[in-house]
Parts: sequence; structure tokens; C-alpha cells
Amino acid sequence: MLVEIDDKSIDEQGERMVPAFHKGALVYGEHLTRYESVVDLIKDKVVLDIASGSGYGSYIMAEKAKKVYGVDIDRESVAYAKKNYGRSNIEFLQGSAETIPLENHSADTVVTFETVEHIKKYHQFLREIKRVLKPGGLVIVSTPNDTEFSENNHFHWHEFKYKELHELLGKYFKNVQPFFQYTWLFVGLMGESDASHEGNLNIDVSNLNKLPKEKAIYFLAICSDGPIDSLKLKKIGALAQPYSARTEQVNLKRLNDTIKNAEKAFQEEKQRAASFGQDLKNARNELKQVYSSRGWRLLTKFYGFKKALSEAFRRK
Repeated sequence: MLVEIDDKSIDEQGERMVPAFHKGALVYGEHLTRYESVVDLIKDKVVLDIASGSGYGSYIMAEKAKKVYGVDIDRESVAYAKKNYGRSNIEFLQGSAETIPLENHSADTVVTFETVEHIKKYHQFLREIKRVLKPGGLVIVSTPNDTEFSENNHFHWHEFKYKELHELLGKYFKNVQPFFQYTWLFVGLMGESDASHEGNLNIDVSNLNKLPKEKAIYFLAICSDGPIDSLKLKKIGALAQPYSARTEQVNLKRLNDTIKNAEKAFQEEKQRAASFGQDLKNARNELKQVYSSRGWRLLTKFYGFKKALSEAFRRK
């Protein structure tokens, strides 16, 4: 179980998952399950966790790995990880994904979750992974599905569709085995003790809504120049962010009320604009009448334009 100090020294911008800030949310479940899915593949291995963020993933893997290098470009994140997730077999380092601070062929496995979409020169990133990876080593990648992930994330340089990602990884590795991370609404029936327990549950899960790979929120892949046919990511799910029909009903009512109030305000502004338009039209008509009168011509002859205009409206 993760134990973390709620330390605000890390710059939490909504993109980096920090358990102390996100525990219980959907993003918490998404990130933890990814790391939990690889623990059987990294047992007794030297692992590079590139873009290690707040450090929780390196900590999870270090329970079974021989050694974990957690590398992140952000200095505050590295300091936070050292403070909250330090272990004897973890070394947190500051460094770029395009110039990884490790020697050639120094890692048995590279784990890179939600990283490639952040890298503008992602080909250079993959070349760096190849450089630090031992021959025949494993690379485990995840990235959002461009067609399903929320749009306009300004932290992302490029998001991938399935075929595009598969072809990209195939340029650098002889073998690529895909996996997929989906999100469903979940219905769980259990006792009170199970529902209030944080940790693994012995529970049967039935898929009642089949989804194609294109509907996955995230793509994952095991990559290697060596054989990987027998390797699998652990099938795992997480119960996070409870769904409440009552809460949804309240939120929907609040949203409808907001829309109604906005429509009412719009109509009021529209009426005011129409009234102002009519006043402007009336003023123009009056001005036309003044311009066309014989008296206007006489006034301008004796007073000049400005004085004539003032005198005309005074008399009117």
C-alpha cells in the first residue's frame, strides 16, 4: 500500500498524477493499475522508469525489481519522489527523455507510461530507449488513444491512433505485443467489509459490454527485439471514483438550471438591444426631419452647423 506525505512542494498542474492529491479519482486507478500490471515482468530486473513523476510507480516496481532508476525532467518532482518514495533499490535522477542520464545497455526493462505524447522529438526518445536498453530487453509503453482521449491537452505534443503507434514502435523493435486499457461503469455486489477495504478483492467480473480496441482510452504495448509471445501484462482493474445516480441527478439539475439562467439572461439582453435599436432608429428619423426642413437651412445660414443643430433640437 502506498503511504505518502501530502507535500505541496511538487508543482501539481493536473497532468502529473500525485496520489496524495488524486487518491480515489479515476486517474488514480488508471495510473496504479498500469504499474501493477508489469510487476511480474520486472522481477529481479534493472528497470528504468522514464518520466517517473512523483515516484509512486518506481516504488511499486521496486518491491520486485532488483533496481529501479526513476528519471524525470522536473527537479521538484525528483525531490518529491526522493522524499516520499525512497527505497534502498531506487535511484531518482533528474534528466530528459531525449538525453536519458544512464549508460548504454544499462537497463533490462524500460517502463514509459504516458510519456511519448509529451515528447516533441519522439523518435529521439525511442532511440534513447534503445541506447540504454540491454539487447533483448523489454520496453513497456502506454499512451492515450487519440480518438477517445479528451481533446486539447496543451501538455501533449502528439497523440497516437492505434495503427500509427503500432507502426512507430515496429520501426524500433522487432516484436510488439499490444494491450488496451478501457473504462467502464462498474456494478459491484459485495459485503460491507469488502466495500470498505482498500486493496485487492477476490471478485468475479463479467464483461457485459464488449468493446473494440479503438474504444480503449489508453494503448499499451510490450516491445522487444527478443521473443515476447509468452509475455503478458497482468489483467487488472480498479474500483475508483464511485458513481452515484443521485449525485448525477443533482449535477444534471444544476447544469439545466445554469442553462436556463443563461438563456433568460440572453433574452433580456436581446430585448434591451432591440429597445436600444428602436431608440436609435427614432433618433435618426428625427435627425432626418431636421435636416430636410426649410428652417434647418435658414439656421445653418445664420448660425453655422453646430449652433444650428443645437437650436433646432431646442425649438423642437
